[in-house]
Amino acid sequence: MQTYQRRLEQHLSRYRRNRLGIAQSGTFKYRGHEKSYGHILPRELRWLNVPEPFRLEVRDYVSRERHIHLHKYFHHLNSSQAFALNLFFPYFAHARPRLAGALGAASIDRWSFEVVPDSNEGTNVDVFWTGKDGAATFCEVKLSEASFGKARNDKRHHDKLSSLYRPRLAGLVAPSLLEPKEFFDAYQILRNLWLGAGNSRSIVIFLLPEDNKLLCAELNKVLALISPQLRARTYVVHIEVLLSKLASPTFMNGELGWYAALLREKYLP
Repeated sequence: MQTYQRRLEQHLSRYRRNRLGIAQSGTFKYRGHEKSYGHILPRELRWLNVPEPFRLEVRDYVSRERHIHLHKYFHHLNSSQAFALNLFFPYFAHARPRLAGALGAASIDRWSFEVVPDSNEGTNVDVFWTGKDGAATFCEVKLSEASFGKARNDKRHHDKLSSLYRPRLAGLVAPSLLEPKEFFDAYQILRNLWLGAGNSRSIVIFLLPEDNKLLCAELNKVLALISPQLRARTYVVHIEVLLSKLASPTFMNGELGWYAALLREKYLP
């Protein structure tokens, strides 16, 4: 059986040829050799990874926000950074009520990408927003990754576990998750939960494809070991469901339903 990752790459290769009209594949260095892959754009064409209706707006926004740096693999059509910008920026800028309704959020007021809420801790949040009541939402965005990020089992991370993570998460996650090996193996998931645990009104969202079974299983394993209080403020949102809601003509008579249809064409194999 084909993996989700492979199916998405093949789908994006067809998207590159048929929708973007680009015959040339980009390359990726593997074991010292440059290999051509259909789901990668030539690096100089990286901005074609943003759908045309909002390409200029997204590009201008990134150039203004000096804290946002394009990832090394932004030209890969399965780039999670590109996907996050492609999905959230147009709705943030032009149709926040529609996005809020699809996410089940009360409101979206202030918003940003790649925010570092705590400079001492250093976590970079993919997408961040606050509602009109000031409550914060931290959103981790995944697409084709086969796993969440892990951390080195080294002194620096041991110090952060002792001084930052364990004091806040104690009582909110199973004690086993606060042991070094388990914590570092689930590091990216737990550091997002750590952010949400800092305020009783904060919300954590993990946005990922339902079809990416590896990611879903890894996430669900950790979420099964957190307290009901924290779990009630932690949401798993599947990309397929969110885009379906945003594209539906019957869901909130709002704007940009047509744009969600373009994202479905691109990102749903």
